Amino acid sequence: MVDYDKAVATVQDPNADPVLLAKIAYENPEFGANVAVNPRCYPGLKRWLATFGDERARQTLAQMGVTAEDGPVADAQPAQDVAADSAADSAAADQYSADSYAASAAQQQPAQDQYAAAQYAAQQEPQATNPYGYTAQMALETTDQELIAKIAQYAPELRPCIARNPSTYPALVDWLAQLNDPAVNAALATRQ
Repeated sequence: MVDYDKAVATVQDPNADPVLLAKIAYENPEFGANVAVNPRCYPGLKRWLATFGDERARQTLAQMGVTAEDGPVADAQPAQDVAADSAADSAAADQYSADSYAASAAQQQPAQDQYAAAQYAAQQEPQATNPYGYTAQMALETTDQELIAKIAQYAPELRPCIARNPSTYPALVDWLAQLNDPAVNAALATRQ
């Protein structure tokens, strides 16, 4: 368990380890709101806090536009993105949906380019250069969500493998897509 003093220091650190922030949020629910406003709090952790956090954390996240209603957790749309008619509203909401990621990628990239990207990603096995002993095989095959998050954080050269791993959780897939790394994008294009 993370001790109180370390938790206080970590939630105030703008360069805090995201995995440690998640551990603090899980083990010390009273720090949920502090974890949510930390710049290193990733979207999946915010959604988890919106669902399972204490009342203060949920209120803080609601002010940030992250809510957990009945059903799946969804990020609220920023006010400037809300369109006047309901058709535009549903199209904008789909843009932020993890379920529509694959569909939008398919629409933006012709089938031939997708096939080429898949071939490229399959042929390019990154060379592990991290000092932690994480390998490409680990990144491709592990089902341990905590290990996947650690590899993504501490072994950036293996992020394309994490992107191809079918066990990678949706919030991390979304985060990888935001990196706009060509190798990661090629690997993401292979996901079905």
